[in-house]
Amino acid sequence: MRIAKVLKHGKVSRMVSSTLFDDPPTTPPAFEAPVMSVSDLNAAVRSQLERRFPVLWVEGEIAQLTVASSGHMYFSLKDAGAQVRCALFRTRAVRLGWQPRQGDKVRARVQVTLYEARGEFQLTVETLVKGGLGALYERFLSLKTELEAAGLFDAARKQALPAFPRTIGIITSPQAAALHDVMTTLTRRAPYARLILYPTLVQGTEATAQIVQAIHAANHHGQADVLLLCRGGGSLEDLWSFNEAAVVRAIADSRLPIITGVGHETDTTLADLAADVRAPTPTAAAELIAPDKTRLLSLVEGQQRHLQQLVLRRIDDAGMKLDGYAARLRSPAALLERQQDRLHQYQTRLKLWSQRALEREQRRLSEFKLRLQALDPNQPLKRGYALITDTQGHLVDSITKAPPTSQVQLRLADGQLQARIESVLPDA
Repeated sequence: MRIAKVLKHGKVSRMVSSTLFDDPPTTPPAFEAPVMSVSDLNAAVRSQLERRFPVLWVEGEIAQLTVASSGHMYFSLKDAGAQVRCALFRTRAVRLGWQPRQGDKVRARVQVTLYEARGEFQLTVETLVKGGLGALYERFLSLKTELEAAGLFDAARKQALPAFPRTIGIITSPQAAALHDVMTTLTRRAPYARLILYPTLVQGTEATAQIVQAIHAANHHGQADVLLLCRGGGSLEDLWSFNEAAVVRAIADSRLPIITGVGHETDTTLADLAADVRAPTPTAAAELIAPDKTRLLSLVEGQQRHLQQLVLRRIDDAGMKLDGYAARLRSPAALLERQQDRLHQYQTRLKLWSQRALEREQRRLSEFKLRLQALDPNQPLKRGYALITDTQGHLVDSITKAPPTSQVQLRLADGQLQARIESVLPDA
């Protein structure tokens, strides 16, 4: 029986002569397509996959996670209907900033490919973010690249913080918990410093413009020696105002040095990269910006010891010279006695001079200590004075800020009192 291979439209391509149920032919059949090796086939499929699919984001749950000794991570991304193998190589894994775990919901920026050695379809992961943050994180990376290329993160343009700032500007929300932490730290470490609050929103659609305005206002006023820009932790969306290009440019253009304390230790924003100094938390920023008064006292005491050593060294040097002069004397007894009297006078004068110098420097040190103690805000409280604030913690320094029936807090040296204003009596 002859069998015809019929193409589309009913045309016969050629006739193949064979007999049904006959023994197979003894010679190998002729192939119409070229023969490929397995390696060539896998390489061709990989090339087609990588050309066909651009870099894209895939969302799923991490399963079958293993970390090789090389640092490479291998896992599957799965959903309710399917799963796919993934590879995250060590050089990219170390830049994640967090440790993926089994069962994590994530978004992965991937290249679709084929692992040729085993012929396995897989995804090569470029970056991995916790679920729901892929698009925003991609925008973060794009902004970072753009602003870095503009030189806004260059170390050469960063300013040094003042060693002993007398006035510190704080840019944050008056309602932020970070403000309380910063105020507490600065009050403890640098009670001598004046604090100026430049209030602003630190989250939401209006926060970006307000942060920029606060930075410009602080620079325009020129009263602060340094600016502290801070807020507490949050998600990438919560901290997004600190990634906006307008905020980054305002920080880079600031004439006043800026230290940032945004979020927690693991949070890094573009504002942090542009700031002159980045602290891991608001409290850490306050500690960096204000030297501890205890350390200042220690420095003063160190200077006192150094001065004493200098004075004693000069006395010793003078005494050695006198001893040398005495040794060279070769004269009658009267001349020797006269010279000895002069030596005793010099010694007496040196001792008197050194004693007066020591007393003078000790008085100066005592004055420094008294000045530091006078700057302690708790000292007036110990003398019977009280610090009055309203229920929001704002200082009440005028009767206009405490109308009748309002509630106030009186801070004394050993505690606080809650009070209610019965009446207001202005000065005549």
